[in-house]
Amino acid sequence: MMSGSESVLELLPMVFAVPGEALARAQTLLRTGPSPLDASVAHQVIGIWQRDFGDLRLALRHLRRARALAARARSAEREADVLATLGVALVHAGRTRQGLDAFEQGVARGTGHTRARVLYRRAYVWWVLGRHREALEDVRRAVPVLRQAGDVIWTARALTLRATVHLALGAVERADADFTAAEALWDTTGQEHDKADAVESRGLAAFRRGDIPAALRLLDEAEERYAKLGTPTFMLNIRRCEVLMAAGLAPEALAEADGAIAELDRLGGQSTRKAELLLVAARAARLTEDPNTAIARAAQAVRLFTGQRRAWWETHARLVLLEARVAAGRRSGRLVADAATVAERLAAFGSPAAPEASLLAGRIALALGRSAEAERHLAVAARSRLGGPPLARITGWAAQALRARAAGSNRGVLEACRRGLDVLDDHRMTLGASELRARATAQGAELAALAQQAALASGRPRRLLTWSERWRATVLTAPPTRPPADPALLSGLTAFREIAARAEQARRDGHPVPALEREQRRLEREIRSRTLHLRGEAPGGGDRFDAGRLLRRLGETRLVELAVVDGQVHVLLCGQGRVRRFTAGRLDRAVAEAEHVQAGLRRLA
Repeated sequence: MMSGSESVLELLPMVFAVPGEALARAQTLLRTGPSPLDASVAHQVIGIWQRDFGDLRLALRHLRRARALAARARSAEREADVLATLGVALVHAGRTRQGLDAFEQGVARGTGHTRARVLYRRAYVWWVLGRHREALEDVRRAVPVLRQAGDVIWTARALTLRATVHLALGAVERADADFTAAEALWDTTGQEHDKADAVESRGLAAFRRGDIPAALRLLDEAEERYAKLGTPTFMLNIRRCEVLMAAGLAPEALAEADGAIAELDRLGGQSTRKAELLLVAARAARLTEDPNTAIARAAQAVRLFTGQRRAWWETHARLVLLEARVAAGRRSGRLVADAATVAERLAAFGSPAAPEASLLAGRIALALGRSAEAERHLAVAARSRLGGPPLARITGWAAQALRARAAGSNRGVLEACRRGLDVLDDHRMTLGASELRARATAQGAELAALAQQAALASGRPRRLLTWSERWRATVLTAPPTRPPADPALLSGLTAFREIAARAEQARRDGHPVPALEREQRRLEREIRSRTLHLRGEAPGGGDRFDAGRLLRRLGETRLVELAVVDGQVHVLLCGQGRVRRFTAGRLDRAVAEAEHVQAGLRRLA
């Protein structure tokens, strides 16, 4: 049993070091009939635990009770501290104005050391809201006071937050310095959970910088630390899957997600986290071209999200399920209708994935020969080509290309493909989160393939050569696993990835943050401008493939290139200032013949 207000206050740092034990002690304390001051601490501890690991509604109930008890005890400092915790919980609950009001009261009630802690937590809220300058101002005011008070734990937390704000502002070196300083402070304390959090934060920071090997190494280290504490690591598993998919390692991401699901089932853990892991697994399976596994995981995710009444998640899981079914070769009027419904729901959520669902509906309708219905859905998807995130614009141009092909306009197909691939080339580096780059590359490959078909139909071999090279450049581009060398580009990309990830999380939680979305668009423009500048400084000016230049360099030399269009192999003979095309038969027959020859050689060996 605990006694005395000083020993009771030890529960507050304990809730971050050993959360389960702190919760149990606080609950035990309340059963002993404590003083209002001690009861206020106990309710605050329970409120923090519920806020971070449990039910937000229960958290608010306990924190309001904690504040009332602090007021009854006539402790302004205790009341200020509770107001800060309450402010964070209210903002997380979507009650931003009430949360900021609680902080105003907390800053006014507290003094010195207590006020510095309140300022730190308000800085965190400013960061959540995307108001980075205000966040930096509050945390800069807090750090010197916390240092002077010898408060190692809160100084380390403030440095970690300041590092995260620096990331959002693209100040990579300052972020690294603060993360390192915070970790050094944690090493002097017994806050093992916070130490693990610091390592995980460094891993996420490395991911934002584009340093995939460092991110994976740090996330592995964080998992080891959490394991020693017996803390569930399912959120970390999801983040590691995102890193793996961004690096083009979808099979590893699928194995990671499936392993975490099996462990969660063994422990009987939260079904909410299981549903999220299933969705990650389904997306990874789609990227590994394993539609049957994707169907199984996505269908289970849909069922769980539906039961949990998590509409945003359920709708996105339905999109993955529909894509997987189409990839497995299924086509029906029901699938068209389902894709159209998902598109409408995604649009209502403000999700950037809405055009993908409309494009899917149009594709299925085209495959079924329903031209009018296809045109209706493709027209909806094509609207996104004029604005929105890069992937949505690429999707819009893919829809426009399909519309042009259905109308019999080769010129329209080539124009739409060119515009769509230009967007992909200009924004490829910003597509670093989760599987976005892979999805954009798949869309780009389709655009290039459509252009190949149109080039072949035009009867101009040089045009077919150009678009075949564009197809190769799109499909074979490997995602970078190290940060760019240019400091300005690194700064912009780091900030963009941090902001984009937080904007996506805000949409998932049903709380879109316009400030984050505006900042994301601004950074996107800056990165595009910088990459175009660097491309212009590169040898050759970063020009794309030019058939005329190739022919001039070849002179009398001959070059043979193979192009595959709709399963038909075409031989392009380049040289002497011209490109000639010859038909060489079906690809499947060539593959079968090659396998037959290889089998014969093995027998002879």
